[in-house]
Amino acid sequence: MNLPLLIAQKTAQTTTSTQSTMVRLATAAVAVSIAVMAITVAVVAGFGEKIGATLRDISADIVVTDLSSLYGAEANPISKSDNLNTIFSSAQGIESIDEYALRGCVVRSEKAASGIILKGVATIPENSVITECLTSGTLPEIGDTRNRDILLPKSVATRLGVGIGERVEIITTEGKSSIRPTIFKVSGIYSPPIDNTSNIAFTDIRNVQRINGWDYSTVSGFEIRVSEPKHASYTTDIINDLLFNQYQGTENIAAISSRELYATIFAWIDTHDINAVVIIVIMFIVALFNMITAMLIMVFERTRMVGILKSLGMNNNSIRQIFANMAAKIVIKGVTIGNIAAIILIVIQKFTGAIKLDKSAYFVSEVPVSIGVIEFLTINIIFAVAILALTFAATSIVARIKPSEAVKFE
Repeated sequence: MNLPLLIAQKTAQTTTSTQSTMVRLATAAVAVSIAVMAITVAVVAGFGEKIGATLRDISADIVVTDLSSLYGAEANPISKSDNLNTIFSSAQGIESIDEYALRGCVVRSEKAASGIILKGVATIPENSVITECLTSGTLPEIGDTRNRDILLPKSVATRLGVGIGERVEIITTEGKSSIRPTIFKVSGIYSPPIDNTSNIAFTDIRNVQRINGWDYSTVSGFEIRVSEPKHASYTTDIINDLLFNQYQGTENIAAISSRELYATIFAWIDTHDINAVVIIVIMFIVALFNMITAMLIMVFERTRMVGILKSLGMNNNSIRQIFANMAAKIVIKGVTIGNIAAIILIVIQKFTGAIKLDKSAYFVSEVPVSIGVIEFLTINIIFAVAILALTFAATSIVARIKPSEAVKFE
């Protein structure tokens, strides 16, 4: 028979009104703390996952291009070659490689004109973020036959006053005086997921190659997706080492990860990690303070019981286990309630998007949530173990209670 556990159970059934109030407050504090921790981690993880996936769809995990034109509207041409194919195949973990071509130009309608970056791609996956951001129309048709379809950002389409099926003129210049217009048909309009892409229009890569005067073997760069996005920086370093040692071309090309390319956005995401740590620490302190307070009140109100148990020969550790068992009951109940509340709120937000955000400020229109089973269990285990360990330490006050004085205590 576990005597400390039995005494704890009997003691819990005969609590005073003060003890009952403190137990309820401590349980509520634990429940609120664990719920806030889980929701905080879910939101922070959701932001990182959602925005990371968005950037991955826009510019892949890794971009290989000429460094001199990395952030420009136009990129110096790169020739596709077996040498590059060998280098890419030597890097482990690559999922797909897509070529692209860029051209800075002016798009003009009968009403207005606007500067854009025309991005030619070989394919746009149906489940990509660009597809999700379509507000009207369809993606540009990219097949065996070259079509002059164009997907315009919503802000550009509004400025031009054009809609689906209407024609626009793409104007580029050669030298100082040669102007080359090309007619395109608006196949779709999309709402850019982040401000950095608000002036990018998509079309068949062959259209951009033709405008640039390139053949099919010349591109602006390559977008590489890896099987494990979290290892993108490592794969980037491998590709750069291979390019430095094995590339035989004359272009100054290098690989850069999306984290480097969008350093400002990822730095903004990282600040949320710091905020999450601060919130978790605060909630832990709140729960710990309430638990210790509850335990001290329980010990003080059971001083006479402690004295009697010591007189009967029970040692300090066994008496402390009585209060530790009472604390464990509070923590288990609080953690259970907190987990249920957190899961319900997370599921509601995930499937309904009830809490909205300003997309221009947060890059997403609703609060994203994402939490894995491992993260969820980690939060619960660390929190429960830490709270119980520190609460058990607080019960060391039992050792200071003297039986001769305690049995007289009322």
